[in-house]
Amino acid sequence: MSDCLCEINISDIDLTDERYKISFSDRDIRFLARSFKETGLIYPPIVRPLNNTFIIISGFNRIRAHIHNNQVHNNETKILVYKTKPDTTDYQCLLKSISSLAFQRQLTIAELIICTRRLYQFLDKQQIAEKSPAIFNTELAEGFVGDLLTIGGLPDSALELIHTGNLSFKSAKRISAFEKDTIKVFLDIFSKIHASQSKQLEIILYIMEITARDIIKPKALLKNQEIQDILYDEKKEPGLKTEDLRAYLFEHRFPTVLKYRQMIREKITFIKFGNRIKISPPENFDSQTYSISFTAKNYKEFFENVQNLNAGLENKELKEIFNS
Repeated sequence: MSDCLCEINISDIDLTDERYKISFSDRDIRFLARSFKETGLIYPPIVRPLNNTFIIISGFNRIRAHIHNNQVHNNETKILVYKTKPDTTDYQCLLKSISSLAFQRQLTIAELIICTRRLYQFLDKQQIAEKSPAIFNTELAEGFVGDLLTIGGLPDSALELIHTGNLSFKSAKRISAFEKDTIKVFLDIFSKIHASQSKQLEIILYIMEITARDIIKPKALLKNQEIQDILYDEKKEPGLKTEDLRAYLFEHRFPTVLKYRQMIREKITFIKFGNRIKISPPENFDSQTYSISFTAKNYKEFFENVQNLNAGLENKELKEIFNS
């Protein structure tokens, strides 16, 4: 017997019960509400009768949009829904909530984590992988399911960061192996910066190497005033905070390398190429590329610049820079 298509009062739905909600955040439903006015409700939500009320299994935004369109009617508003049978189990409801969304669009990583964490109450990771095509509309390898479950053990704030792109899948997997206080440190850091996956992993690596060398906890390193000033500078964009933090960590992870690069910059100042020629050190600590540029208003100035460059080939400081 299939779910029953029927009309119910909006007031009979418990809008606070989101146990089956998968989408990580509510989206603007104004366009959806407008669509309902133009075309009607094409795909009715799915609800479950429970304790003299109904809880939503699928269609949270559709119900919100319907309420938006009928605010003046208050409790008299009705909505067409699929009502599950009274004997429908929690597992069956969970499957409906996942598949109804997964067969509309590809689930995000954050949504996959939520789903696998809930499914793990009923299935092991091998069973989740085996049933994944029918549940997720895609095949999930058992190892990947295991990774999703591992990351699912992180605090809920980690899911928010994954959802917003502040924490990558690989970075989340990396920090999931740490103790709780250390996990909290990284979640705090990544909530205040915005970095690519490679830079996130670099930050994790540097912090763990610095704290291991200095025999301190990451929590203690985070309390450093310079790091606090970087992270809590409200005037700076998250991207700029990322670069400042990376520079600070690099300086403390590789003090000898930093000292050497400072010496290189000092050598550059002693090289005399003329006012129109400029030699620049690498722009950041990721690069080993120097740049040389000059300006010329006419051929004479161009020729003089080239001559000065040729003369500089025998410069002692220049040789030391490129031969070091």
